[in-house]
Amino acid sequence: MTFDLITFGCSWTLGRGVGYEKGMDVEKYLQIIDEKEICDKYSFRGILSKKWGCNNINYACAASSNQRQFRFALEHFKSKPSKKTVVLWAITSIFRDEIWYNNKKEYINILYGSTLNGKNKLDGVDIRERLKSNFDVDNQLQVLCNQMDHWNLFFEQLGIENYWMDTFNHHNYPYVNSRMLFNKKTKRDLCSILVDNHDKLEYDTKDVRGIVPQYFDYLKSKYMLEKNSRNEAKKLGLVNPFSSHPTKEAHIKIANFIDEEINLINNKR
Repeated sequence: MTFDLITFGCSWTLGRGVGYEKGMDVEKYLQIIDEKEICDKYSFRGILSKKWGCNNINYACAASSNQRQFRFALEHFKSKPSKKTVVLWAITSIFRDEIWYNNKKEYINILYGSTLNGKNKLDGVDIRERLKSNFDVDNQLQVLCNQMDHWNLFFEQLGIENYWMDTFNHHNYPYVNSRMLFNKKTKRDLCSILVDNHDKLEYDTKDVRGIVPQYFDYLKSKYMLEKNSRNEAKKLGLVNPFSSHPTKEAHIKIANFIDEEINLINNKR
């Protein structure tokens, strides 16, 4: 019996940039970076959908925050699904948010990491001030745990099979979620798994003095750990040289990792 595979996440789950081919120039790359047909076919969610013989309903989008994906889930699950449903949910960076913006009458992304590049305002929103006054790492991780606990209970009550993943940051949650994939890995995020949990920390000379002092070291270390893993992935040809998104080969590997992990959990599929 076929089923719906519902996917949540950011650009890695979307499949952004998966159309990159070796030797492609940046102009051509930017023309196909978000082409839906390519993303749907070659992303790990597309590969898994074909392998599992299911229909993919995707909510993952480029530069998405976790808050945006939780909102999409609320909007989707307004009634009980009419057929079997599996949810694959990839958690992204906690240094992202979304807020309602009256001037545009829509939600806008807030990327706290942009302060590392000296960009402190977006659409009139003072990102640096929000980071200083409205952001706390421990609180963000606890909120994520609360959300995952809530959705685990919700899905269990509806008979929906669900799984969580970290995307390109290994989050140090206050406790282990029972539905989290790759929990036995040194680093469970997809980027680290791609490069065999590469974890050397080599700082560069990037000027990040504009960041709020109390999160300078934390954000810098998260940035450098992620950058180091992505640099290693570039050497292996697993992310493209322009936007550091996974290549076709990497998406195949990720799909295999997920399939194997879920098989181990369920001893079947």
